[in-house]
Amino acid sequence: MSEIDVKITAVKNAIRKSRPMCSGTCEIPPDQNVLVYGFQEDGTAKWVDLLKATPEQLDVVSAACQRATFGRNKEDVFDETYRKAGQMSTNDFRIGFNLEKSGIIDAVYSQLLDGFSDPDKGINAELYKLNIYDKGSFFKAHKDTPRGQNMFGSLVIVFPTVHAGGALLVRHDNKEEAFDSSKMLAPFDTSNVAYIAFYGDVEHEVAVVESGHRVTLTYNLYFAGGPSASLPKMTSAGTANDLQSALVALLDEPNFLADGGILGFGMRYKYPVDSNTNLRGMKSLLKGADALLVRVCEEIGLQTSLKAVYSPNDEGMVMMDKILDPDGDMGEFEESATDVLSRDYGGEMIQAPEWDEEEERNITAVKWITPMSARTPLRATYIAYGNEHSIEYVYGDLALMVHVPDADSRGAQ
Repeated sequence: MSEIDVKITAVKNAIRKSRPMCSGTCEIPPDQNVLVYGFQEDGTAKWVDLLKATPEQLDVVSAACQRATFGRNKEDVFDETYRKAGQMSTNDFRIGFNLEKSGIIDAVYSQLLDGFSDPDKGINAELYKLNIYDKGSFFKAHKDTPRGQNMFGSLVIVFPTVHAGGALLVRHDNKEEAFDSSKMLAPFDTSNVAYIAFYGDVEHEVAVVESGHRVTLTYNLYFAGGPSASLPKMTSAGTANDLQSALVALLDEPNFLADGGILGFGMRYKYPVDSNTNLRGMKSLLKGADALLVRVCEEIGLQTSLKAVYSPNDEGMVMMDKILDPDGDMGEFEESATDVLSRDYGGEMIQAPEWDEEEERNITAVKWITPMSARTPLRATYIAYGNEHSIEYVYGDLALMVHVPDADSRGAQ
């Protein structure tokens, strides 16, 4: 392996250090475990203290739940071979738990967002549902349905009801991490909840509950402030320093892109997109390692841009500044689709079709550091399995293009 290859590997390894989840436990006041449900027209309701609830009381709560559905392509379906659980919408219950005062959002901000800090950028947490997984309940592998471009993940709060099994398994980059709330809460004799936050496009599943009742609140997590062209100020060390050092070391190699060029990075995460998506504004909505990469590149003076990369029928590749309408009719091209996209739709060809030997093409060379996990489809591809059906947005794969000056100019910086 050459010295340049070693340094490219170091950049890749630094990017992979960022985790797609964070978790922990948090002590809360005992009265925040009180759940009120079963509202009647006369104003009466049932209630239960989840800290002290008996199995019989939790059976009553479970019986009051609706059976949980999930999203399959463009519809919500009920199928207990794929998901078996109970759920209540936010209109069907009240609970004493106070997320804002718990400090959990602050922990998620510092742990999941790689230490970015900006007084104008925060996290909005929207209560989504209460779920009860009793014995035999589960939810097979799925991804969370995007409900807006600024939605980046989910937060699950698990209450201290006695249960075994039901671990949440999170998978990304061929790695799996288990969040086993029953084991995390077992050592405490005080009022504690367990929590996990993770990016919505990351595959996860709830393993079978072996006994007891697993009671959870789920929140949708949004970037506060909406899209903008700027990233928050980076304040963390660790991963950021490692990535910056690795990238600077690579660019210090005079034989690496000696005449300048473009570095390509396939984003680690997928993002909610539609035909109105402003890719420039998406920079402020990047997650984890993706946001860190943009920040590091810009802090060392490199110009960056987000692109959608299309490879219709694997006929080469075209990068674009916009998302094509995934439900639109692109028609049947009588010539190479990459030529049509680059000529008629404002695309920039970065790889010609292998089967086509035409020489008179303007090809923009890209040196890929991390490959695209998938190419953006010309036609809509909806989430196969989600916690709801996909309505407005689809998850898209984006690429970061980093413009590198020639070796002499880099040395002068």
